[in-house]
Amino acid sequence: MQRRTLTTALTAALTGTAVAGITGPASADGTGRGPDGTGGRSDGAGTGVGAGPADRSPRLLQDGIGLYPRAIRLAHQGAADDRLLASVVTFEGADGAEGSGAIFESTDGGATFAQVGKVFDEATQGGEGICCATLYELPRAIGDLPEGALLWSASVGADRAERRMTIRVWASTDLGRSWERVAITHAAANEGGLWEPEFATTDDGTLVLLYCDETDGEHHSQKIVLQTSTDGLTWTDPVPVIELEDPTSRPGMPNVRRLPDGRWAMTYEVCGESPTDACRLFVRTADDPRDWGPVTARDAAIVADDGTEPRHTPTLTLDADGSVILGSQMHYTVDGAISPINGQVLLRTRNSSLTGDISWATEPAPVPVEDPDDSPCPNYSPTFVRTSTGQLLEITTAPGADGCQAWYGSRV
Repeated sequence: MQRRTLTTALTAALTGTAVAGITGPASADGTGRGPDGTGGRSDGAGTGVGAGPADRSPRLLQDGIGLYPRAIRLAHQGAADDRLLASVVTFEGADGAEGSGAIFESTDGGATFAQVGKVFDEATQGGEGICCATLYELPRAIGDLPEGALLWSASVGADRAERRMTIRVWASTDLGRSWERVAITHAAANEGGLWEPEFATTDDGTLVLLYCDETDGEHHSQKIVLQTSTDGLTWTDPVPVIELEDPTSRPGMPNVRRLPDGRWAMTYEVCGESPTDACRLFVRTADDPRDWGPVTARDAAIVADDGTEPRHTPTLTLDADGSVILGSQMHYTVDGAISPINGQVLLRTRNSSLTGDISWATEPAPVPVEDPDDSPCPNYSPTFVRTSTGQLLEITTAPGADGCQAWYGSRV
């Protein structure tokens, strides 16, 4: 996807009428309707219509704006394990410029969520712009941050007149109720953007942060870089992860998960001027999240078994059975047209090593979205998590009464 640059301007655009004729999730009113007025989900494999009896129809996460949803199931909290935490980037105030992260909790397996915390500092509240956040639970102690500490990181500063964007990290040790900024990992040397942070933790106790970097625009319109830290406070200089030889290519939106065999997987998109880079999606594996191989290497595009393609804003989820889920904003036919099931499906593979011949099957998404396009709202960067009650929960975005809003729903 072509990178958006002005967060406040984007927010203003999304708080008016629906974007590009999109009317919101297919079942935002609880009816479960798809784009043609029929059911939006199937009760089994494939992409048929109808709703299973245990499905939970999509509903709003909150009133007001909600962008870049993220959800995790807690696993390092003792008695609080299996609670769900979710976050969105939101904007408040008379001019809509007061940015923050809203933190939500579910103690009933994703049936309901309540806001329990808020993440902000002087820059986000001062109208400098905030975007592209992530939510992460530390699987082990990092410096003085204990096992189970929560991290929230975002891109800050896109709306300054002469911007110098930063990647900032906040931490919580009380289940997301209160947050303290612990680091500014990197500040841009020019007006280029820094976007979409993503965390991983190595076995030797190193915290890895990947994100997108636009500051080398003369040679790379955008690249994926990483930094590391052993205490969460001080960070190494950024090093490239993927910087393609074509200067117009824009690898971005990294999403990293650990696989059942202990290796690591990263999904990402590549947008750009070349038809080859039409925001197609890719996956790369590594033994160590600090080393993803040759930075100029091209991976094979992800293609579903039927020849169709997911594109834009990939997200990666390791499901409870070891299978791997790929979320995306849009879906395309073999000939490159928008698919009839656009916004209705996710992809799943049983090849949990993500190596060799990978078979990706489509299946219904818990929150179908009507006709998403490649604008930064409808079905943008959907997030998935398997709940303790056995359902697959999704949170995604679509235009609603209060602008671009986050919706959640689940199915078995």
